[in-house]
Amino acid sequence: MHELEEYLGLSDILRLIEEKLGVGVWRCDAAGRMQWSRGFYGLLGLDSHTVAPSYAGAEIRIHPEDRRPRDPGEMLFDRSMLEGEFRIIRPNGTLRWIHGQTEVLLDSSGKPECVLGIAFDITGQRRLLQPLRVEAGRYGALTHVAGGLLWIGSSDGRITALLNAETAPGAERFLGRGWLDLLHEEERDGALKTWTASAETGRPYNVEHRLRQSDGSYRWYRCKAVPVTNPDGIIREWMGISMDVHDEKLSSPHAAPARLTGAQLRAARGMLNWSVKQLAARTGISSAIIRRLEEYDGAPPMPDDTKETLLQIFADAGIEFLFPSAGKPGVRPR
Repeated sequence: MHELEEYLGLSDILRLIEEKLGVGVWRCDAAGRMQWSRGFYGLLGLDSHTVAPSYAGAEIRIHPEDRRPRDPGEMLFDRSMLEGEFRIIRPNGTLRWIHGQTEVLLDSSGKPECVLGIAFDITGQRRLLQPLRVEAGRYGALTHVAGGLLWIGSSDGRITALLNAETAPGAERFLGRGWLDLLHEEERDGALKTWTASAETGRPYNVEHRLRQSDGSYRWYRCKAVPVTNPDGIIREWMGISMDVHDEKLSSPHAAPARLTGAQLRAARGMLNWSVKQLAARTGISSAIIRRLEEYDGAPPMPDDTKETLLQIFADAGIEFLFPSAGKPGVRPR
């Protein structure tokens, strides 16, 4: 730097920095007298030949909502003056965002002698951030209207973040692999298999299962998740939502397994490419009984334990039976 000063004066260096970086410098002594650099005049949009430097002259250019009035005599003890981010309105009516920083300089006895300040024009950066702020506002609103617990998870089945935990007391129990401990034992294996399949293929995750509540009871939840990928297509994380559907589940036709039809059994077995013999081996139900049940297009008579066994085996294999209030019962992969 000392060698450079032999060729360039400090005023030349300051001018270059101010012009290229949109920077201005100012100084205020203990008596409240100010000096402004050429760059600071430029930031304010003022003419150095017609305007004398003063705090009042700078303050009048600050947007009314951003002004923090102070006695210039307090400058040495209050750095908030012309510090931080604020807007200025230039004489031609244009609005600019400024970021200011200050430093108190001491005399030889250690007492405050003056304040040195530097200001940057950050209007461009603020404009770039505006769309992000808009999106953040929309995202915040979404978390409040989602109607369920929003979460972020990893491919290995860990929940890494809860986005609106304040809407669900005790939601922290879901973090990590804690959600597995909350699953009803009858749905645990099926949920894990479905999650593993989704993690391996990238297909959306969509299951219904019961979760243990703080009082030990269980409620039905619908859990959906989709992958979030990097530009190269690699899955970075999963974003999901868990919605309480207990009342809906109990009042919907889904809760009436007596409507299970032979046509549904044939379709479910066909989706899995299972033979009657294979289904019999998995359920412990004889092949003859399965064939007899599948002969019906409607709902065949069958014991409750037989229905529950069939429903559970197919659920574990990723098959969901549909019982709409209108139309025929159906079958689909989860």
